[in-house]
Amino acid sequence: MSPARRAEVIVVGGGPAGSALAWRLASRGLRPLVLERARFPREKVCGDYVDPRGLHILEAMGCLGRLERSHPPAISHTTTFVEWRPRYSGPIAFYGHGGPLPPHGYTIPREELDAAMVDAAVAAGAILHDETAVIDVEAGAGGVEVTAEHGGDTVRYSARVIVGADGANSVVARSQGAAIADPRRTVLAQRAYAVTAGASAWPGETEVYFNENLFPGYGWVFPATGGRVNLGIGLLDETRRRLRVNIPALFGQFVDGLRRCHPSCTGLELSSKPIGGIVKTYGAAGPNHFAGGLLIGDAGGFVNPMTGDGITPGMESALLAARTVESALEAGDVSAGRLSSYERAFRAYFDPSMVFFDLCAAMLRNRHLARPWLKALARGCELAQADTGFARTTGSFFGGLEVHSSEIIARVWLAVAEDLLLAWPRAFSGSGTRPRATAPGDVVEWQMAMARSAVTDPLWHLRWSIDVQQLFSRVMSTAARAPGDPRAGGLLHGR
Repeated sequence: MSPARRAEVIVVGGGPAGSALAWRLASRGLRPLVLERARFPREKVCGDYVDPRGLHILEAMGCLGRLERSHPPAISHTTTFVEWRPRYSGPIAFYGHGGPLPPHGYTIPREELDAAMVDAAVAAGAILHDETAVIDVEAGAGGVEVTAEHGGDTVRYSARVIVGADGANSVVARSQGAAIADPRRTVLAQRAYAVTAGASAWPGETEVYFNENLFPGYGWVFPATGGRVNLGIGLLDETRRRLRVNIPALFGQFVDGLRRCHPSCTGLELSSKPIGGIVKTYGAAGPNHFAGGLLIGDAGGFVNPMTGDGITPGMESALLAARTVESALEAGDVSAGRLSSYERAFRAYFDPSMVFFDLCAAMLRNRHLARPWLKALARGCELAQADTGFARTTGSFFGGLEVHSSEIIARVWLAVAEDLLLAWPRAFSGSGTRPRATAPGDVVEWQMAMARSAVTDPLWHLRWSIDVQQLFSRVMSTAARAPGDPRAGGLLHGR
């Protein structure tokens, strides 16, 4: 075996998080070594959507112009379907409200995105060893030893710090006993690319689908380059296990539903083989630091619990980690205590929005409540269609750029209380003119669904209820400590 190759920092994984970290460190004068098991360009299971915050980071890295040469459609509008019926169609209400962020997002295939990002990191001074699969990591305050395979040979590396950016099944996380394993916060997804004669129907508009058989989860159709669309589904792993759902079969049902119900999809044809993957969301994120290293991106659970978006949060976690790595190297101290500053930094940055999203996702976990939740979603969409202020505030449930949890809860509860209080008077007066206003039968349906849940599986229902209560308390305490949303300002000011 050859002598260990030496680097100050080893980054395992060359996806968006790993490349953003390598770029940041290299731009500060370090020479991080990126170990990537695949060879670029390579495909990844992903919805491919990059929101305005992510585009801002790509611009700072110098690779956005390259990605725009393929002319991805600028996405600024969306349509929400509930049981195959469009309930909201219009602008993404929280895009384009000042600041440095662009007023749109892009769908960028990961084979293009990841290649451009890792090239930007290399151009800044990072070193890339691709087709190098890490198989073992030994880390401590005294440094890091890594064993990997490349071209059939075993190779060794040593460094002062290691950063795991190697995805949901992170070897680095497993080696340190930090792997995430929580089916309540693990989502299974399947996606494919497709073409359709009606592809022009999505010039700059995403479509999201909420159906009972996908609950708690959703389907999507995102416009991409070359007349293609990225379409897929995501479902909570807990639900898959409890109901024994076959994910490929569920994906097939979704594609069949598009062909049957969407006027632009009658000629829909898959142009790639459906592939599956998993994401582990922020609610499962534990201590993402250890003696000698950190976890970022999917490896650390930096995925939005409501949308499944991990690209932008992964890049943001990388920028936060870069600060900690630089500081630790300057101090000559890579102990767990020193690296714990990363934990404090990402909690302060992400918790105000992500803990709220975790609460929302937890409330949706109860499959018995699928029908009343979907009816409530349909009503909310129709209110948003008529009220842009309501759309901007409550639309943040699904990935808003500035999330104020207490304001959202207050506004939603006010609308719910009004609907419920007027349900019986409307029934007696016959004046239910408000679109899809709550009726007494809807109230009874909620009560019956809760009762079925409690009777069918009382132990699960109790645990679920406790989860929701604890998360609600955490949301309120987080909002009291940090009433604003740090993510609204981003991480690149004064770079």
